[in-house]
Amino acid sequence: MAETARTQTHSLSEQAAEWAVCMSGEDVSVQQQADFEAWLAQDKRHREAYAEVEALWHSITPKKRRNYPGIKSLLVVAILFGCLYSLPFSVWLSDERTGTGEIRHIALPDGSYLILDSNSAVDIEFDAGTRRVILHRGRLLAEVEPVLSNQQPPFIVETRDGAAKALGTRYIVEQTGVDSAVTVVESQVAVATRANPSQYATVQEGQVIRFGGTQLHQPEKAAPFAASWTQSRLTYHDVSLETVINDLARYRSGYLSVHAQTAQLRFTGVLPSNDTDAALTILENALPIRVSRYGGWVVRIDER
Repeated sequence: MAETARTQTHSLSEQAAEWAVCMSGEDVSVQQQADFEAWLAQDKRHREAYAEVEALWHSITPKKRRNYPGIKSLLVVAILFGCLYSLPFSVWLSDERTGTGEIRHIALPDGSYLILDSNSAVDIEFDAGTRRVILHRGRLLAEVEPVLSNQQPPFIVETRDGAAKALGTRYIVEQTGVDSAVTVVESQVAVATRANPSQYATVQEGQVIRFGGTQLHQPEKAAPFAASWTQSRLTYHDVSLETVINDLARYRSGYLSVHAQTAQLRFTGVLPSNDTDAALTILENALPIRVSRYGGWVVRIDER
């Protein structure tokens, strides 16, 4: 691929709309044109999505597009608004949701609490026989109160792919577009897939395990400071720029991308997740990269 996209959940309609804004300016560079053509060449669905945006644009006005940049921007807003309503009902109807850049602390009836990351959604089920959190989207950290008696039900976080049962106090659960992951910050967690709910693997403190609906991978060493996002900081030690940009995209609206070659650069440092513009400036000062912004929605990164 010519570049690394911002997220796997970023819809083709959104990408096409943002490219339409980027390519409608008067000062489109040779590099931008090359990036656009590379995006079109990645998948025939890209061309189809862009053609739909262009057809909608032309249906609004038959005159030259460059005479109406504001109308095209409104078109993009309309498309993005429509994309929001394409989210699953489980997300819209969830008990708790966070917007882009929002982190929420949620107290639970048993004294435990959750920290819900940006763009996340959960249902919470607590009664005499149940302590269950269902993660529909995004990421959370659970800090679990110790079990007071053998009669107390286990604390479980479920995702689309399986379940993570607390054997201790603090752990992170994340659901991505392709799988789920559990990172144990303190003590232990038992993880099972949805296909084999009775076959648990125990994950130790400082480990992370990824799993799909039918497969549990082997636990691996977790990244240092894996829970730093709960304090609006992203802490890295010798990681790829691709990893950093994918993390920042969680906290930023719009389209954020980095060229494949540039994505291999390594970064060590701390970035503010609650100010992604400041984070991008830090990266630009620390690495030989150029951050280009278009219309407030599109950010593209390549080497200087």
